[in-house]
Amino acid sequence: MKNLWIAGAVAALAVSSTALAQDKTDVAWGGSNPGGVMYYMVGVAGTELGKALPDINITQVTTGGSTENAKRLIKGELDMGIVYGSHVYMAQKPEGPFENGEKGTMLRGVAMAYEGPTYFVTLKGNDELTSIADLAGKTVALGPPGSGTVFNCSNILTALGILGDITPRLMTFADAGRALANGQVDAFCQSSAPAAAVSELAETQGVKILTYSDDELGKIGEAFPFYHTGTMPETMYTGVPATDMPYTTVYWVAHERVPEDVVKRIVAAAYDAQDTLAQGHKAWAQMKPDVENFEKLGRPMHPGAEAYYKENGLWPES
Repeated sequence: MKNLWIAGAVAALAVSSTALAQDKTDVAWGGSNPGGVMYYMVGVAGTELGKALPDINITQVTTGGSTENAKRLIKGELDMGIVYGSHVYMAQKPEGPFENGEKGTMLRGVAMAYEGPTYFVTLKGNDELTSIADLAGKTVALGPPGSGTVFNCSNILTALGILGDITPRLMTFADAGRALANGQVDAFCQSSAPAAAVSELAETQGVKILTYSDDELGKIGEAFPFYHTGTMPETMYTGVPATDMPYTTVYWVAHERVPEDVVKRIVAAAYDAQDTLAQGHKAWAQMKPDVENFEKLGRPMHPGAEAYYKENGLWPES
């Protein structure tokens, strides 16, 4: 009799465990590779939001960055991702890195993640490199394959007529930082800030951010309208003064299949914990709805995000 009771209890426990597992919602969230802003943003979010939402299993997915995130969202391989606004827009055509692929009609906005600058970094003691024009004839790391960084850096060098004059290298952000420190590349390109690879070099060896002229910034905006001029503050990296450079807006995007209530709860938890998220990575301090600008890219907000914003008076008046 005792053995039967034990067997029954074990069976009940197994059923209960199975039910709990079935009730847990898995969310695969794409960021970037180590050393990139998106990687750390998603890592911090997965840890903090998991505390508030124990029934939602947020898994950080290491990717090449924005381009790969958008492509994998379109294929249904990710539930969420950090994606450049330009990629959301181009995926609707589709054109650029999305040419000949499926249109990104399933992409839905969650929030503006941050505004990201694109800039070129060299060591502080490199007197040969001061401005972007000095990159001609140099070896430059453009970012990891499939990343938004490669996309942005290539666009900028194309607009300035320099892309064909450099020797490009594709590598992770961490590898690019080490390659610069070891003299294997003359400079590396980075999108978004602060970036761990740049911060580390700034603290240990000192870095220099190459400057853009007003004419160059104008050419970039004319060639690619999704860039706008902004100023990276002097507080971003040790020893680097405030610098004007091209910026692009980066969004937190979800696949349309993610249930409305799941997105709503994740968004609510993110705004409740925004200060904590920002302590984990500064970029989270910039999170806001930015509904109108996202919808100009050709896709609507996710119903879960929309419900949260409307309930909290954050939805724009029509």
